[in-house]
Amino acid sequence: MPDAARTREGWWRALRHDPARVSDALIALAFVAVLIAPWHSTPRLCAYLLAVLTLCRPALWRAPCATPLAWLGAALLGYLLLTMGWSADVEPARAVRFGIRAVVLACFMVAFADCVRRGVARQRVGAWFAVAGGGAALFAIADFLLHPPEMGRLLGPGQIRNELIAGQAFAAGALIAVDGALRPPATRTRAWTLLLAASAVAMVAAVALTGARTAWLALALGTGVLLGIHHRARYPHARISPYATAVAAVLGGICVALIWHDGAREWLLPRGASFRPLIWATSFAHTASAAPWFGNGLLTDDTVVAAGVAFLHPHSVYLSLFHQGGVVGLALFAILIGATAAALLRQRAQPNAPPALALLAAGAVVALFDGHQLIHKVGVVWWLFWLPVATAIGIAGVNARKKTRRPRSRAATCPHTS
Repeated sequence: MPDAARTREGWWRALRHDPARVSDALIALAFVAVLIAPWHSTPRLCAYLLAVLTLCRPALWRAPCATPLAWLGAALLGYLLLTMGWSADVEPARAVRFGIRAVVLACFMVAFADCVRRGVARQRVGAWFAVAGGGAALFAIADFLLHPPEMGRLLGPGQIRNELIAGQAFAAGALIAVDGALRPPATRTRAWTLLLAASAVAMVAAVALTGARTAWLALALGTGVLLGIHHRARYPHARISPYATAVAAVLGGICVALIWHDGAREWLLPRGASFRPLIWATSFAHTASAAPWFGNGLLTDDTVVAAGVAFLHPHSVYLSLFHQGGVVGLALFAILIGATAAALLRQRAQPNAPPALALLAAGAVVALFDGHQLIHKVGVVWWLFWLPVATAIGIAGVNARKKTRRPRSRAATCPHTS
């Protein structure tokens, strides 16, 4: 039998007998492809195949449909799609594209929640994503040293050929790698621990070389959250985590330096505020005066003109949501973030909760200073926001399954004697 036919038969057999493993592989391939694949269609193709496979498995949707958090996510996605009805610039092609992205995104959350529920998310997706991120970081650092870019800032390979996106992507990968390296010795081999630690170091170095201050801050906050949770798990009676204290001290020092030290301010913000305050004020004033409650619609152009310069978007996910969906959209987003954080904190003893909380904390920082779309193709937005939501949904499914497997009472198991 030719090799190609043998390969097709192997995939078909795996698809019939173990579709969950194929789903896990597609998630990992989509994530890794964003980091290393030179073709834009590669991660998109993996995401589409994952969506088709998820839609063909109706049983996967039962557990999420019983989770209030999943309905909150569906409400946010549905409302954002609904706003296309009152957008100023309704383009059928863009509307269809956003609809497809929303379906693919919903399928990803269902598939990843199932991956979490089966207890294989860290080893089948997280570990490989972290190792691939370390390899991509080493490649990007080598390219930066051998061919210094004009701006003097590291650019990423694959789909992250931008210093800002590269910093955010490597920050997400570093958090997952650090979590993997901190796992108890009984759950991983020494070789994997060293590999994950090396990947974390490479990605932290890559984040530093991007010069993206938002990524620096997101990585610092996410690392503090991650180390704090692991410290609390190891020392449950400790009142104060030294890692959380260190992060608070660093952030406080940064604030002091920005306010009172000119040299530190110039080093921390070499490009100044990048018009951020003016962009935010202009965008907020425009939406507040035009459509404060329900927004201008998902398809309405969100270009901001400030100081005679046109900026493509408000440079803040929160203000973009306010522009698109008004107070209603912003409230749904805030409720979903709060509910996800609360669910993960309650279940922080679960293996998948610490990295998800760290990613959510990093994502909250990134969303404040950059970004403009929640319904996005596979990439940084998925990792920093939708992946934590899917993780919380999956953990809720684990708890629901445990409740349905309570041991029978003694009266039910022991026969009555007369």
